[in-house]
Amino acid sequence: MPSDHTKDRTVVLVDPYSSGVALGRTLRRAGFATHAVLTTPRPDPAYTRTFTAADHAGTTEADLGLAEVLDRIGRMHPVAVLPGAECGVEFADALAARLTPDFANDPERSVARRDKAVMMRTLKAAGIPTIPTVAVDDWRGCAEAAEAAGLSVETGELVVKPARSSLSDGLTLVPKGGDLTAAVRNLLGARNLLGAVNQTVLIQRRMYGTEYVVDTFTQNGRHDVTNVCRYNKVSVGNSFAVYESTDFLPADSPENPALIAYVRRVLDALGVRFGPCHTEVLLTDDGPVLMETGARLSGAGLAGATELATGGSALSRYVHSLRGGASDRTDYTLQRRVRGVYLVFRESGVVSNTAVLDRVQSLPSCRHVHLPLRDGDRVERSTGLMSTMNQGWALLAHRDLDQVEADHAEFRRIQRDLRVRPDEEGSS
Repeated sequence: MPSDHTKDRTVVLVDPYSSGVALGRTLRRAGFATHAVLTTPRPDPAYTRTFTAADHAGTTEADLGLAEVLDRIGRMHPVAVLPGAECGVEFADALAARLTPDFANDPERSVARRDKAVMMRTLKAAGIPTIPTVAVDDWRGCAEAAEAAGLSVETGELVVKPARSSLSDGLTLVPKGGDLTAAVRNLLGARNLLGAVNQTVLIQRRMYGTEYVVDTFTQNGRHDVTNVCRYNKVSVGNSFAVYESTDFLPADSPENPALIAYVRRVLDALGVRFGPCHTEVLLTDDGPVLMETGARLSGAGLAGATELATGGSALSRYVHSLRGGASDRTDYTLQRRVRGVYLVFRESGVVSNTAVLDRVQSLPSCRHVHLPLRDGDRVERSTGLMSTMNQGWALLAHRDLDQVEADHAEFRRIQRDLRVRPDEEGSS
């Protein structure tokens, strides 16, 4: 075992929101001090509400400028500089490259790890299969630009999304023959979940297949897999990718070899040298194609669920590496079948009969729940991941897959006993 001299050693977390809160907590429990660097604009309050400045030894505003922040942070002699959330990736890259180069990604490809338009161009240039994509920064002429790239809304469905947001924010399906210009215009200039104004929008061909997430932890350029999950998504109204459940897969699942080999090529092309990545991949009949990679810890509580499923996660691997542990870790082994299941609401309105949700905690495989609804609360029609995470979920875990399947089915039966009374606001 390497010696552990973590006492009073500082790890700098840039924008420690969402999963960055859990990262900070884990590091402090391991004996590190954490210092927060906060960039602007600030993300939506729904994203930042769990952040508490007092959890950290201090905070620094990135608005001071890179040179001033480098000077202040450099005096702390940090062990590492890590992104706490998607919005902190680029500033963390800039600090880490100068202050902790052994724990840093390639600074020349930082934008490619953050901006989905640059990400897709980078992979295409590397010969890696991607979703046909065109990026636009003006709604005027966007349909013509898409058609010139072989993406005609007259011949097939298209997907529109911001280049720099997160959590399915702004993800829009444009049906065949639909109004692509209106979809682009609605996103450009709008403020996204991460607090920034959308300046670039991606137009992509809608691809069909099963969506997976491959989470990794990289040390010295070696990408070890911490978990592979399969997403089950459903259509609700105009939202075509609402999360119904997330299923952790055994390491020997038949899909894994192709998914993992593809993701390792993606991470190499994006210059990933250290830390966790959360990579979403669509497995089509022609093979895997990237949806997006986040060069940071996975959100939505996935790291904690990974601990339950495999006995480890990117959180524990962070601590191992920062304590001086060698890159001798291997890919994951599944210890339990773990599945996250989410309440899905097909209409907005006022909810009642919420007492039935108490039955969820009695399910044999139920490990954790977030079911905050009470009679009289208003629920919104399910859209992206943020809406499902806020309105209710349960984490099921058991060594017997049949038990998880049975409890998943019972969760849906329980939800059917909820009552949602549509009102004028919800039906408008």
